[in-house]
Amino acid sequence: MLRIALWQGAGIAGDLDATLAEVARRADEAREQGAGLLVFPEGYLTGYHVPGLAPGGLPGVEAALEQVADIAARTGLTILMGTHLDTPDGLSNAAVAFGPDGRELGRYAKRMLFGGWEKDTFRPGAAPLRFECGGLRVGVVICYDVEFPELLRAEAEAGVDLVAVPTALMEPHERISRQVVPVRAMENQVFVAYANRAGTEPDLRFVGLSRICGPRGETLTEADAAPTLLFADLDRQVLLDERAESSYLADLATARGA
Repeated sequence: MLRIALWQGAGIAGDLDATLAEVARRADEAREQGAGLLVFPEGYLTGYHVPGLAPGGLPGVEAALEQVADIAARTGLTILMGTHLDTPDGLSNAAVAFGPDGRELGRYAKRMLFGGWEKDTFRPGAAPLRFECGGLRVGVVICYDVEFPELLRAEAEAGVDLVAVPTALMEPHERISRQVVPVRAMENQVFVAYANRAGTEPDLRFVGLSRICGPRGETLTEADAAPTLLFADLDRQVLLDERAESSYLADLATARGA
C-alpha cells in the first residue's frame, strides 16, 4: 500500500529559497499524513511559463535540487519535483525524482512539447523514467504527454502500476483532467496521479483539477482550483484484481499473436 500526496499549488516566482521553504512545509505535511510519495506540479521549482527563458537562464536550480534531496532524506519521502533544467544539450521541461534517502532516482524530460513557447524553448526528451516506491512501480510523464495514449500504453507494457503526471493545465483545457486522465487510467489498468498548478502566470490561468484515478477510471480524489494537498491510498491488489477480471494488455497481446 502506498499513500501518495499531490501538491496543487505554485512556487514563488523568481525566489528559489522561498519556493524551497514551501517544498519543506508541504513535505512535512505529507509525511505527517503518512504519505510515501509526494508529487509537485510541472515547473514548480522554477515556474512554468518563463517568458524569454534561454540557456544560462536558470542559475541556482541544481543547488536547489540538492536541497530538495535533503528534504526527501529528512522526511523519508520519495519526492517528484517539476522543474526546468539547463543541460549541455539545451533546456528541458523536466521532473526529477528523489528517494527517501535523498538519492536521485532519475530525471525525465517532457517528450511532447505543447504550443509555440515550449517548442521554441525546450528540447524534447526521449527516454522514460521509472522507479519503485511503496511496492508500486512508478512511471513519469509530464502534462501534454498524457494526451498521447501511446506514451501511457508504453508505461503499462513496461509493468508500471502508477503514472505520476506533473502538469501545468491552463484554461480552457479542463477537459484533459476531467475526461482524458480517467480514460488513461482505465484503458491501461493503472493508477494515474495528475498534479496540476494553481493560480496564474503571465498570460495563463491554471485550472487546478488535480486528481488521482484508479484502474476502472474512477476518481479516488480530486481538487477544485484552489491550492491543496491531495492524498490517496493506492493498493496494488486493486490493480491485480481488475486485470484478473479482464486484462486489456493480455488480450491485446493475444490479438497481436504474441
